[in-house]
Amino acid sequence: MKKNLWQCRYAPSLGALEDTPENVWSTREYENLHNPTVFFGLYGLPDFYTLWRHVGRKAILWAGTDIKHFENGYWLDTEGSIRMSPAPLARWIKENCESYVENHVEREALEKFGIQSKVVPSFLGNVNDYKISYKWSERPKLYTSVSGNNFEQYGWHKIYRLAEENPEIDFFLYGNSLPFPDHALTNIFVRGRIPKEDMNEEIKDMQGALRLTEFDGFSEIIAKSLLWGQWPVSLIEYPHTLRLEQIVEIKEKKNPNTEGRDYYISVLNKYPWNQN
Repeated sequence: MKKNLWQCRYAPSLGALEDTPENVWSTREYENLHNPTVFFGLYGLPDFYTLWRHVGRKAILWAGTDIKHFENGYWLDTEGSIRMSPAPLARWIKENCESYVENHVEREALEKFGIQSKVVPSFLGNVNDYKISYKWSERPKLYTSVSGNNFEQYGWHKIYRLAEENPEIDFFLYGNSLPFPDHALTNIFVRGRIPKEDMNEEIKDMQGALRLTEFDGFSEIIAKSLLWGQWPVSLIEYPHTLRLEQIVEIKEKKNPNTEGRDYYISVLNKYPWNQN
């Protein structure tokens, strides 16, 4: 196979993912200004400056909340009192870059600035490691996660109501290092921050992921849930997932979500820089 010349410049603000772009896409680490490069995440002016000074082919894979940073204006000081207007930056991106997003919410947000994008979901993991493991349960288990203890952003405040309205469903919460507020509900289980391998081992035998973010990229927990043949529930609509108002339907899902799994295997990571 021809050696992949594509590089990946990974924004420092991105957290740890399932694997690396080098392993999943066969891209190289960002080394020079001339090779074609995907810029994964544009969270601030340093990320944009690196993109702007690049000479070769430029593709952007928007990561979700970086679009919010962009539309709010990149900060030029530490308090955010001096900000750059996104309009001229958007015009430059439109004229010089290819943009990729992971869902219709991101695409519509960029369209407001005149930036056209292609919707292609990503998953930085080996899909072959995720076999169908779904088994129906009379008492379904749903799992969700938080990053940076940002309970509000990740919608954890909604879980109390969901647990009260669905006492026959158990909710498992992962990723927090700060205590989640006390409650008297017996169907909420706070697992906290545990090694990803341990979390994967626990959640692969559950019935679906729960993603309560209103603005997001294609979450890894949604991707893994689909690859395991589960029935994830998401505020953002994706093919072959359940909407939040359909959460009770998970009790009726007797069979694995094989159509969803097959669909995402066919569309995940279909980028020009992916040589795997």
